[in-house]
Amino acid sequence: MFRTSLAIALALALAAPANAEILVRRTDFPDTASYEFMFGYFGDENGPITGRIIGTTLVIHYTTSGTQDAADFHYTFDVPVLDAAESHIGLSGADLGWSGQGTFHYVIENSDLYNGTIRPGRFATEMAGGGAFTDSYIEFTVDADPRDPIFDDGFESDE
Repeated sequence: MFRTSLAIALALALAAPANAEILVRRTDFPDTASYEFMFGYFGDENGPITGRIIGTTLVIHYTTSGTQDAADFHYTFDVPVLDAAESHIGLSGADLGWSGQGTFHYVIENSDLYNGTIRPGRFATEMAGGGAFTDSYIEFTVDADPRDPIFDDGFESDE
């Protein structure tokens, strides 16, 4: 009986996915809404992150400048996932009901629309319309796979 229980427990442990940790990958926005960024991989200073996105939070605090109309604001983010309900975030000030001058806010909190397996390769984000961001960011909660040991040193030199 003990051997059977041990064998079943071992089989279940080996069959379970070997994810390393739940981590949060946050990207803060620049000060102004006039940039496009191309990323070579989904990750951080310690290399690519693989696994599954299990939550997405987007926080935008946007202030127009001069006579700029908030309706002209534009934001896109191509979420690098294979099997999510959505893989593209596309927002415009007009679609959000923003108009005129002032400070505007938009939040997507812990959405599961973008949950899926992280795909390798490049992806991009774009923000246009001028104006300023304050405390704005996109954040992904990831059920991450173990990192490739090649990235253990964080690209530090031994010299």
